[in-house]
Amino acid sequence: MWQGQYETTTDVPAEKLFRVIADINCWNKWDDGVESTKLEGIARAGAAFMLKPKGGPNVHLTIDEIRPYCLVDTAHLFFAKMRTSHEYTQKDGRTTIHFQVEVWGVLGFFWRKVVAENQIKEAAAQTQALIEYARHN
Repeated sequence: MWQGQYETTTDVPAEKLFRVIADINCWNKWDDGVESTKLEGIARAGAAFMLKPKGGPNVHLTIDEIRPYCLVDTAHLFFAKMRTSHEYTQKDGRTTIHFQVEVWGVLGFFWRKVVAENQIKEAAAQTQALIEYARHN
Protein backbone atom coordinates (compact mmCIF):
# COMPACT_ATOMS: atom_id res chain seq x y z
CA MET A 1 0.00 0.00 0.00
CA TRP A 2 1.19 3.51 -0.85
CA GLN A 3 0.30 6.51 1.29
CA GLY A 4 0.77 10.26 0.87
CA GLN A 5 -0.37 13.17 2.98
CA TYR A 6 -0.55 16.93 3.24
CA GLU A 7 -1.17 19.12 6.28
CA THR A 8 -1.65 22.85 6.82
CA THR A 9 -3.44 25.26 9.15
CA THR A 10 -5.97 28.03 8.68
CA ASP A 11 -8.09 30.46 10.65
CA VAL A 12 -11.29 29.13 9.01
CA PRO A 13 -13.28 27.10 11.57
CA ALA A 14 -13.36 23.31 11.21
CA GLU A 15 -17.16 23.41 11.03
CA LYS A 16 -17.13 25.59 7.89
CA LEU A 17 -14.48 23.42 6.18
CA PHE A 18 -16.37 20.26 7.04
CA ARG A 19 -19.64 21.68 5.70
CA VAL A 20 -17.94 22.28 2.34
CA ILE A 21 -16.28 18.85 2.10
CA ALA A 22 -19.49 17.08 3.19
CA ASP A 23 -21.45 18.85 0.42
CA ILE A 24 -20.19 16.37 -2.16
CA ASN A 25 -22.43 17.61 -4.98
CA CYS A 26 -20.70 21.02 -4.85
CA TRP A 27 -17.04 19.89 -5.00
CA ASN A 28 -16.74 21.24 -8.55
CA LYS A 29 -17.43 24.76 -7.23
CA TRP A 30 -14.06 24.88 -5.47
CA ASP A 31 -11.98 22.01 -6.94
CA ASP A 32 -10.74 22.81 -10.48
CA GLY A 33 -9.97 19.14 -11.11
CA VAL A 34 -13.57 18.00 -10.64
CA GLU A 35 -16.03 18.32 -13.48
CA SER A 36 -18.99 16.95 -11.50
CA THR A 37 -20.08 14.82 -8.58
CA LYS A 38 -23.37 13.12 -7.89
CA LEU A 39 -24.56 11.88 -4.53
CA GLU A 40 -28.21 10.97 -4.23
CA GLY A 41 -29.56 11.49 -0.75
CA ILE A 42 -27.49 12.54 2.22
CA ALA A 43 -23.79 12.04 2.89
CA ARG A 44 -23.62 9.07 5.26
CA ALA A 45 -21.37 6.07 5.81
CA GLY A 46 -22.01 3.50 3.07
CA ALA A 47 -23.47 5.99 0.58
CA ALA A 48 -22.24 5.68 -3.00
CA PHE A 49 -21.48 8.61 -5.26
CA MET A 50 -19.92 9.36 -8.64
CA LEU A 51 -17.10 11.77 -9.39
CA LYS A 52 -16.09 12.85 -12.87
CA PRO A 53 -12.60 14.35 -12.97
CA LYS A 54 -11.91 16.87 -15.73
CA GLY A 55 -10.74 14.92 -18.75
CA GLY A 56 -11.35 11.56 -17.11
CA PRO A 57 -13.99 8.84 -16.80
CA ASN A 58 -16.62 8.58 -14.07
CA VAL A 59 -15.25 7.12 -10.83
CA HIS A 60 -17.49 5.31 -8.37
CA LEU A 61 -16.85 6.03 -4.70
CA THR A 62 -18.32 5.16 -1.34
CA ILE A 63 -18.24 7.07 1.92
CA ASP A 64 -16.40 4.98 4.51
CA GLU A 65 -16.75 7.38 7.42
CA ILE A 66 -18.36 10.73 8.04
CA ARG A 67 -18.39 12.44 11.41
CA PRO A 68 -17.59 15.90 12.71
CA TYR A 69 -15.03 16.95 11.26
CA CYS A 70 -13.87 14.01 9.15
CA LEU A 71 -14.81 12.53 5.77
CA VAL A 72 -13.22 9.35 4.41
CA ASP A 73 -14.14 7.92 1.01
CA THR A 74 -12.88 5.12 -1.20
CA ALA A 75 -12.65 5.20 -4.99
CA HIS A 76 -13.27 1.83 -6.62
CA LEU A 77 -10.73 1.75 -9.44
CA PHE A 78 -9.82 -0.97 -11.92
CA PHE A 79 -8.03 -3.62 -9.79
CA ALA A 80 -7.27 -1.11 -7.03
CA LYS A 81 -8.81 1.13 -4.41
CA MET A 82 -7.91 4.62 -3.33
CA ARG A 83 -8.97 5.95 0.06
CA THR A 84 -8.99 9.72 0.67
CA SER A 85 -9.29 11.25 4.15
CA HIS A 86 -10.12 14.85 5.01
CA GLU A 87 -9.87 15.73 8.69
CA TYR A 88 -10.15 19.11 10.42
CA THR A 89 -9.03 19.69 14.01
CA GLN A 90 -9.64 23.00 15.71
CA LYS A 91 -7.54 24.34 18.58
CA ASP A 92 -6.88 27.86 19.89
CA GLY A 93 -8.61 29.58 16.97
CA ARG A 94 -6.69 27.61 14.31
CA THR A 95 -7.79 24.60 12.28
CA THR A 96 -5.35 21.92 11.20
CA ILE A 97 -6.28 20.38 7.87
CA HIS A 98 -5.03 16.83 7.35
CA PHE A 99 -5.42 15.30 3.87
CA GLN A 100 -4.32 11.73 3.18
CA VAL A 101 -4.45 9.38 0.20
CA GLU A 102 -3.88 5.61 0.31
CA VAL A 103 -3.74 3.29 -2.72
CA TRP A 104 -3.67 -0.51 -2.75
CA GLY A 105 -4.53 -3.45 -4.98
CA VAL A 106 -3.12 -5.36 -7.93
CA LEU A 107 -2.84 -2.20 -10.05
CA GLY A 108 -2.22 0.08 -7.09
CA PHE A 109 1.19 1.13 -8.48
CA PHE A 110 -0.50 2.32 -11.69
CA TRP A 111 -3.17 4.39 -9.89
CA ARG A 112 -0.52 5.78 -7.57
CA LYS A 113 1.36 7.22 -10.57
CA VAL A 114 -1.71 8.28 -12.56
CA VAL A 115 -3.84 9.79 -9.77
CA ALA A 116 -2.63 9.64 -6.18
CA GLU A 117 0.79 11.26 -6.51
CA ASN A 118 -0.80 14.12 -8.45
CA GLN A 119 -3.39 14.60 -5.70
CA ILE A 120 -0.62 15.04 -3.17
CA LYS A 121 1.32 17.40 -5.48
CA GLU A 122 -1.82 19.49 -5.98
CA ALA A 123 -2.96 19.27 -2.34
CA ALA A 124 -1.69 22.73 -1.34
CA ALA A 125 -3.57 24.48 -4.17
CA GLN A 126 -6.67 22.32 -3.74
CA THR A 127 -6.71 22.95 0.01
CA GLN A 128 -6.32 26.69 -0.50
CA ALA A 129 -9.30 26.64 -2.87
CA LEU A 130 -11.32 24.75 -0.24
CA ILE A 131 -10.33 27.29 2.43
CA GLU A 132 -11.29 30.27 0.28
CA TYR A 133 -14.61 28.71 -0.72
CA ALA A 134 -15.42 27.90 2.93
CA ARG A 135 -14.39 31.41 4.01
CA HIS A 136 -16.84 33.08 1.62
CA ASN A 137 -19.77 30.64 1.58
